[in-house]
Amino acid sequence: MTSAIYFDGQSARMHRVELETSAGTVVVAGPGIARIYPSGQARLAEPFAGAPAVVYFSDGARCEVTGAAHAELAGALGYRATPVVRWQARWPAALAALVLLLLVLAATLLWGLPAATEMIAARLPASVDASMGKSVLASLERQQILTQSRFSDQRLAAIDNVMARVMPPHPRVPIRLLVRSSRALGANALALPDGTIVLTDDMVKLILGKRADFGSGETAQLAGVLAHEIGHIEQRHSARTLARTSLTAALSAALFGDFSAAVAGVPAVLMKTSYSRAMETEADLYAIKALHAQGMPTEPLADLFYELENTPRARATRSMPRWLSKSLEYTASHPSSAERIERLLSAQGR
Repeated sequence: MTSAIYFDGQSARMHRVELETSAGTVVVAGPGIARIYPSGQARLAEPFAGAPAVVYFSDGARCEVTGAAHAELAGALGYRATPVVRWQARWPAALAALVLLLLVLAATLLWGLPAATEMIAARLPASVDASMGKSVLASLERQQILTQSRFSDQRLAAIDNVMARVMPPHPRVPIRLLVRSSRALGANALALPDGTIVLTDDMVKLILGKRADFGSGETAQLAGVLAHEIGHIEQRHSARTLARTSLTAALSAALFGDFSAAVAGVPAVLMKTSYSRAMETEADLYAIKALHAQGMPTEPLADLFYELENTPRARATRSMPRWLSKSLEYTASHPSSAERIERLLSAQGR
């Protein structure tokens, strides 16, 4: 006889009983409880160190047995450890399994996730891009992050003229340019999934400096910024980033059991897109090609990126925590590294 705790599978009530195995049966007896199960209708769960032995019965009931009764029950019920349990008991096998798991995770992150991202993004309908872009723009305007531009109609017309020079002849989606004032974003430009490009007043002011109008260098700088954002739209980087982030959150949820991360991550991606280095390179190459097509130099755009890296605002954000500085500068979501500037300078002679 072995002391046990019995649950009938119908309620959470606990019953203290005696458990006995003999003659191919399992007998459970206690105050108000009398059950006899054939051994074939009882299953011993896999053991856990320090945890009670658990016997599951065919009617949904179970018994929990503490102490050193597991070996006795295992013999009576014909329990045989599964290969996984036997491997866990051998540290070389457990270590090999851990290494294999890490290799599988690494392969998933390096190759599986990017491949799945591209496949999912390619199958997302255009209506998803339109919905995302509309939602993000409405949120930015509702929060007063974006307000009406303070430029004159003449200045806005000059900006539109530069935009027209780098506009692709057959865009993937209709592209429109919005010039907006934004103290929160500073000198910045954003490409929304629906084809909307938001250019801030501060970015235009930085490009113009003390000039009254766009010269050839300033035109090349603005054209490069706009072409870079067009590159993000044409190559559907927002949808690809959303797919990548959602899959990463889902993988994390599958590993750690918290699916709220997968759900909570989607709005964050929509509100503050952070492109990968590869995507930024793709957009830069698109901008270089667009500038060359218009006979414009790439060196002024490299100069602009250097200025963006060295504005007082940019220097201040670099001293802030990453999560806080992430959304404050054009260079936060568009990393202007020395490698990137060098790419533009190298393209000058092509």
